[in-house]
Amino acid sequence: MWDATYYEFNAEAQGSEPGVAMVVRRSTCGIAMCTCNGVAYLDAQLRSLVEQTRLPERIAISDDRSDDGTWDRLNVWAGEVRSAHGIDVILLRNETRLGVTRNFEQAIKALDTEIIFLADQDDVWAKNKIEVLADCLETDSHALLVHSDAYLIGDRDEDLGRSLFESLYLTAADRELASQQRFFEVYCRRNLVTGTTAAFRRELLELALPFPVNWIHDEWLAACAAAWQHVTMLPQKLTFYRQHGRNAIGVPSGRLSRLAKYAQRVLATPRDVYLAGKISRLGALHQRLEAAGVASSETIELLTQAERHFLRRKAFSRRLPLRMMSIIRESRTRGYIRFADGAAGMLRDLIHL
Repeated sequence: MWDATYYEFNAEAQGSEPGVAMVVRRSTCGIAMCTCNGVAYLDAQLRSLVEQTRLPERIAISDDRSDDGTWDRLNVWAGEVRSAHGIDVILLRNETRLGVTRNFEQAIKALDTEIIFLADQDDVWAKNKIEVLADCLETDSHALLVHSDAYLIGDRDEDLGRSLFESLYLTAADRELASQQRFFEVYCRRNLVTGTTAAFRRELLELALPFPVNWIHDEWLAACAAAWQHVTMLPQKLTFYRQHGRNAIGVPSGRLSRLAKYAQRVLATPRDVYLAGKISRLGALHQRLEAAGVASSETIELLTQAERHFLRRKAFSRRLPLRMMSIIRESRTRGYIRFADGAAGMLRDLIHL
């Protein structure tokens, strides 16, 4: 579906001839939202979706078998929005719970818009969020996905005193790679994209669907976008990202010391399970990229190096002296820094839990 509305912007910033205005076609925008027993915070989020400076053409909401009144509230709201704003609202209800990733996949597949936004049930959007993110994708033909920073708020809307990017502990190396558009190098090690802050072009689904079972939807979309074309990371805080202790996926606590953070990472998942998960995830991405033929040889080589790093670690001896020698060798290759969590990874291998 095509929107016939056009608007102009200053072309100088885009490297075109000074003083010449470029005409950019507005893309259709859709929101894929998931719910599951979210009635406590639902109204604030729903209001924010229709108070945007640029309204979406379509909203698809997939409910994962809520039993707290969420489904009834959605049906009332959908009727109100269709009448007041002319927005096409699609409601889907699962008889058997699909879980976060499959539920989002269902909502996304229900949309036919050119730009797709991801929405959680318990956040609040800044009024210009759709306008800013959509404009970024419309004016940069190379960007497949864009995401931004966010305010962190508590269950009573209180400011938690730090931003999403601060809570993700972006390192100087992360920021430097991002500034050089080398996001795939970052994603071989960690994820920076939180779905509720993101929007992407529909073309990305040609590579990304179906979502593999061992990836979270936002991480997978980001990795596919960076491997294929570009990702844009904006410093603006365009979402009030609620942390209330019942988030399906939240952010790390900002109150831990560096040592405590390392210990938390190491103890969160048994080492063998962690390494097997990394190998499986990277393998799924490698297989998808090879099959699609969209990634550069440099990207495939980097992914191969990441896989080999984790395979080597999986083969480390359980005998401490031999294991320490292997850790030192792997450290000298900078594998822990390039593909894992640095000192936390070395500690994980040393303890060998």
